[in-house]
Amino acid sequence: MSAAPPAGWYPDPAGGSGLRYWDAHQWTEHVAAPQSAIVRPMQPWKGAMIGRPQEGPGALADPARRFAAQLIDLALVLPVFVILLVGTLAVAAPHFGPIFPTQSSTNDGVSYAPPGFVWIYLTAIGSLVLTGVAMVAYQTIATAKFGRSLGKRWLRIRPVRLDLSPLGWGRSFGRAALYEASWLLSWVGLLDPLWCLWDDQRQCIHDKAVDSIVINDLGEPSTSDEAVRAD
Repeated sequence: MSAAPPAGWYPDPAGGSGLRYWDAHQWTEHVAAPQSAIVRPMQPWKGAMIGRPQEGPGALADPARRFAAQLIDLALVLPVFVILLVGTLAVAAPHFGPIFPTQSSTNDGVSYAPPGFVWIYLTAIGSLVLTGVAMVAYQTIATAKFGRSLGKRWLRIRPVRLDLSPLGWGRSFGRAALYEASWLLSWVGLLDPLWCLWDDQRQCIHDKAVDSIVINDLGEPSTSDEAVRAD
């Protein structure tokens, strides 16, 4: 008499394509789907649903690259803020009055003139707003005319439409303006650039508004190409 098979899942002797558990003595009432049915499909990479490759040219740009490109562009426009702030303060600061006035300038003992530090704050805010306008103009012209800003060019990424066509002037302006305007809405300014970390298409909020994605430059060599070149 042959020994009984060890406990485990086996094709259901009752028929069908399922599995039934044998406890080494008898068939139990526990059944399961066939192994081919319980194997989970591999999760697609980000961008697979819109036809983007997993890596290399045309793949969705890594969020770290996008952030680094934005820092480079910010560094390029930062001198505008410095020049506006320093220039305005140099001309207007002598007329601001005392930074923290200690006595009244009126006969009734009440001072109606704002202290000097208020004007300094307003000057800084005004310079920041004008710098934001300069950033919008820079991003719009660079993207619409040349396909990308200098920061994105140096890191070999570019914003495009979902069909890989250029954004054009309208979408370039909308994309840049929405990004700068989001920083005026408190925490939304931080949420916008972080959105691409969990989005399936790695889109930030301003990308979704104009149907844009950011991809690796189509002229960038893939990982396999770089390995062959190194050999």
